[in-house]
Amino acid sequence: MKKRLNLWMIPAVAVALAACKKTEEVKQAEPAADIAPAIPSGTSAPEGKPAPETAKVNIDERAAKLGFAKHLPQDVEALASIHNVNMVSEKLQSSKIWELMASEMGDAMAPDFGPDVEIEMEEEDIIIPAEEEQEEEITEDDTLEAEDPDMAAPLGPMDLLGSEVTIAMGKSTGEQLGNMLTLNRRSTYFQMRALAKALVIMAKTDDASGLTEAYANSMGKELVLSLLKDEESGINLIEKMNMPPLYIAMRVEQSKLEAAAQQIAEPLGMMASMGEMVEPLNIERNGSKFAGYKIIGTEVAKMMAAERGDMDEVMGSESVDRLIKVVETKNIVVLTGTLGDYVVVFAGASVDDFNLAASPAESLVATESLAFTDAYLGKELVGVFSGNKEMLSKLMDSAGGLADMAQGLRDGMSGSDGIGDTRDLESLLEVVVEREQALQKLVSIDATGSVAFLDEGLKIESYGGISHGALDLKTTSKLASLGDSEDAVMFFNATADATYDEKSRAYLEALMETAYAITMKVAEVPSEKGDMVQFKQMATMFDTQFRADLVGLWDAFGNDFASGLGTESAFIIDMKGTMPAVPGVPKPILDHARIPRMAMVSTVDDRTKVASAWQKMNTSITSMLAKASEMAGTEIPMQKPMSSEKDGYTTWFISMPFFNDEFLPSVTVGDKWFAATTSKNHALDVLKQAESAVAGPGGMTFRMNFKVMQTYGRDMLKMVEDNASGIFGDDSSELENFNSSKQDIIKALDAMNDLDSLTVKAFLDGSVRRSTIHFKTR
Repeated sequence: MKKRLNLWMIPAVAVALAACKKTEEVKQAEPAADIAPAIPSGTSAPEGKPAPETAKVNIDERAAKLGFAKHLPQDVEALASIHNVNMVSEKLQSSKIWELMASEMGDAMAPDFGPDVEIEMEEEDIIIPAEEEQEEEITEDDTLEAEDPDMAAPLGPMDLLGSEVTIAMGKSTGEQLGNMLTLNRRSTYFQMRALAKALVIMAKTDDASGLTEAYANSMGKELVLSLLKDEESGINLIEKMNMPPLYIAMRVEQSKLEAAAQQIAEPLGMMASMGEMVEPLNIERNGSKFAGYKIIGTEVAKMMAAERGDMDEVMGSESVDRLIKVVETKNIVVLTGTLGDYVVVFAGASVDDFNLAASPAESLVATESLAFTDAYLGKELVGVFSGNKEMLSKLMDSAGGLADMAQGLRDGMSGSDGIGDTRDLESLLEVVVEREQALQKLVSIDATGSVAFLDEGLKIESYGGISHGALDLKTTSKLASLGDSEDAVMFFNATADATYDEKSRAYLEALMETAYAITMKVAEVPSEKGDMVQFKQMATMFDTQFRADLVGLWDAFGNDFASGLGTESAFIIDMKGTMPAVPGVPKPILDHARIPRMAMVSTVDDRTKVASAWQKMNTSITSMLAKASEMAGTEIPMQKPMSSEKDGYTTWFISMPFFNDEFLPSVTVGDKWFAATTSKNHALDVLKQAESAVAGPGGMTFRMNFKVMQTYGRDMLKMVEDNASGIFGDDSSELENFNSSKQDIIKALDAMNDLDSLTVKAFLDGSVRRSTIHFKTR
C-alpha cells in the first residue's frame, strides 16, 4: 500500500550554516568578494581613501533580485526579507555537519514527507483502531470525497517560506513601536515603585508573609490605575497608539499559489465569529483582489460600554469614559490575497494604509534605502534588511534602562518611615539615573542596511545602525596583526572608547554604591526574625571587615590599573601548550598532549600606575585573607609571587610544583605592552610579535579558526591511538570505551571538513560604520 505524506523540513540553522558546501559559481559578473556596500549619499570618505564605487544599477535589476520590495511603497520604514531558503536548506542537508547532526539526533532531525514522496507501507504496518476494524463498503460518493481538492494535504512551511518571505513595516512604525516601549518602560517604573512600597511595609510590620500577596496585588488593579493616570503611559499614550502598516509576503510556485492563498486566508475566517464587531472587506490593489475583515472600533466601544461595570470599579468612570471614546476611533484591518507569485497578508489601521507600488520605479527599490544592495545583486542572496534613521531614533528615545527601575525604587521609598531616613538612597538612585543618561548621550544612530549572501560560505555585510559608543573605530590598531598567526584558534582585537570606558565605570560604581546602601538600610530594620537576624549579621560583617578592602581593590583595578593600560587589547588562544606534570596523569599524555594557551595583551600608557595598582591589590587581598584566616581559625597565607626579567619585561608568577613555562599563569609588563597569560612562553612570544606588529586600520576583529581545531583534534586522537597501552594500561574497559567512541570522534572531525573560519569585523569606512560577518567554508 502506498501513502502520500507531507514533505517539509524547517532548517533551524539553514541560514547560519548555509554554505557547508561550496557555493556554485554565479554566472553573472560579480563584484569582488570584499566589496563594500554602497554608502548612502551625503557621507564622506577618509582622506586618501575614496568611498567604494558601485556601478549604476537599473531599477529593474534591483527589483528582479529583491523580490517583493518592488511592490512596497516608498514610505516603508523597515524591511526584512529571507531568500532562497530551499536552496540553502539543500546545501545544508548535503553537508557533513548536517549528516552528523542527523545521525546523532535520529528521528528528531528526520524530515517529514511531502506530497511528492511515496512511501511503501506493508499492510501489516498499518494499525487500524478496534472500532474501525470492520470492513466498510466504499461508495462512489466516498471516492469523490477522497478526490476533493479541498481535502488535499496542507502545504508545508517550505512551500510557503522556501523561496522568499518578506516582512515590511510602513509609515509610523518607529512612532508606534516607540509607544509600546514607553508603555513597557513606565510599567517597569510602577512595578519597582510597588516593590519598594511592599518592602517598606514589610520593614514596618516585621512580617514578610504578606509581601508576595501585597506585591501581586500592586501588579494588578494598582498597576492598571497607575498606568492610566500617568501622563506618559495613560490615556494620552493610548490616543497616540495605532496599528502601523504591516506587510507579509510569501513567494509560492504558481501551481501551489491558490492552495497557499486559501491556507493563509482560512484562519481569518474565524474573525467572522466576532459578529457585529467586524465587517467583511473586499478591495482591489494593482489589479489583484484582497479580502479580509475590519475590526470596528465603534462596535468594540459599544461592547465595552455595555459591560463597563467592572471597569468602572477598577479604573473609575471618568477614565472609562475617556478610554471608550479613544477605542471608538481605533480600527484594525486584516487583508489577504495574491499578487503575482506572492501570497500577501496586510494588517493596519485602515484600508487606506494598504498601498502597493504601481511600478518598481515608484516602489521601495527605487529609494536610497536599498541602494546599498547594488554591490550584491550578482550574489546568491540569503537575506536583506533595512531600517531608516528616524525609526531607529524613535526606538532609542523610547527605550528604557535601569534608570526606570531606579526611579521607581526611589519614588517608592520617598517619604516612607518604615526604613528610616531614605534621602541618602534617593540621592544615590538619582546618581544612577544621571550616569545612565550620560552613557546614553554617547549613542549614535544612522540608517542601517544588511545583506546576507553566499560567497565561500555565508557573508553578512552591514552599515550604520545603533552604536552605543563602546568601541573606538577611528584609532589605528597596533595589535590587529597578532591574529594573522596560523596557529591561533581564536583571536579578538578592539580599541575601547576612552570616554565610554570612563562613563561606564562611573555608572557601575554608582550601581555598586547604591546596592551597598540599600543592603545596609535593610540591615537597619529592627527585626528579630531568624532569616533577618542572619542577614543583618552578614551585612555587618561585610561592612566592618571587608568593605574597605573591596573598595581599595576596586579603586586599584578600576582606576590605577585601567588608566595605566591603554585602550587597545587583544585576546589570543592557540593549541600549542604542553601538559603540566599533574600527578596521576599517564606519562604519554604528559609527554605528547597539547593544551590551549590563552593570552590577553594590551598597550601600556603608564607603567608606574600598573605597578601601583598591583601594590594596592596585593595589600587589599592580603588584608582580606588575614581576616578570613581569623574567622576560619586556619591561616590562609597570601602567596608571594616570583618574578623573572627578559628583554625589558618583568614576568610575575606564583610557582607551583607541577607548573612549567608552558603552563604558568602569569602577568608580564613592560614600558609598552602588558600581557596576562596561562603560559610564560606564550606571553613572551606574543609580546615579541607585538613589538614588530604592523599598524593597521582601526576597528574590531574576531576570528575563529576551525581548521586549527580540526587539526588539533586529529593530532590528539592519533596521540591516544599511538599510546593506548601507556594511557589505559590494564584497564580494558577504558580502552573498550575509547575504541567504541573512536568512530564517532572521527565522524565529528570529518564533518569539520566543511568549515574554515568565522570572522567578524567592525570598522569605519569614511564616516560610515560598517561590519562584516563571514562564516567561511572550504
